[in-house]
Amino acid sequence: MAESVCSEASGRAGVARLTALLAELDERNLDNVTRTESYLELYALTRAHPPDLPWLLMAHLVSRNAGCLMTEIAAALDRGDCGVAPPALRELFLFLERANHLIFFDAWYHVLHHLLGRSADLAPDRCSRFMREAWVRHEGARRAGLPHPAVERALVSDLVTNEQNLIERRVAHHPRFAVAQALVALAEAFGQEPPVVLPCTQASIQVGGFARLERRIRAGMRIFDAMADRATRDAMYAWARRHPHDGARPPWGGPERPKLRDAWPAHAVRALWDGIHAPPEPDPGWP
Repeated sequence: MAESVCSEASGRAGVARLTALLAELDERNLDNVTRTESYLELYALTRAHPPDLPWLLMAHLVSRNAGCLMTEIAAALDRGDCGVAPPALRELFLFLERANHLIFFDAWYHVLHHLLGRSADLAPDRCSRFMREAWVRHEGARRAGLPHPAVERALVSDLVTNEQNLIERRVAHHPRFAVAQALVALAEAFGQEPPVVLPCTQASIQVGGFARLERRIRAGMRIFDAMADRATRDAMYAWARRHPHDGARPPWGGPERPKLRDAWPAHAVRALWDGIHAPPEPDPGWP
């Protein structure tokens, strides 16, 4: 077994806790709210037992933004005055939910294996070759004592690259979401792309071309750069702890909206498409 990188995993209580979190993957992948709060919970664990994994805080904040957008879609459906047909809006919601679901399904599995010191046990049919090799590189760099900021940034880059390739053919260019993809492109063309808003910073990050893989990856790294400073990261974490995620806008300074689970209960989401929470389809382009 690989040497544990998270000191939490070195004791029996730590192993038990991390093992339990891994076993709860399906439960925690129920909806955007459970995913978003799970990322923050696991980030808190890595803060308590350094080194922390900033990608988890990034994932929390990006997932929080996605949840707020999902609530905005529900509000638009209720108003019926946004100029977009309801079936197209529902597909846009499914587009966001599918990407959110797949990324969590993938990351929760391999990040917890890393924290448990079990990266060597990552199954080829469950984790991409790229990410299996990335954890080997990262853990080797840590054991070699390489400078922490460089090691941290390299891992974030690998995680962002993996997650965006994970959804590239399964969501971003999947025929099932052709209408949603067109809506995203139209919003971008008219300058209406919603930015990723980050607390405790003036950063407001747009992809500027969601259909282009390299632009999504660059946007992910801009998010990391906005929180690479330790004081800023600490402030973001404190803000997130003060504002539990429910999909409503007020913590972001926007108008009042219903809670996400009231607008999109899990059973209603599954009724829209029974494949929404299916495991990832095979992708020979990202084995």
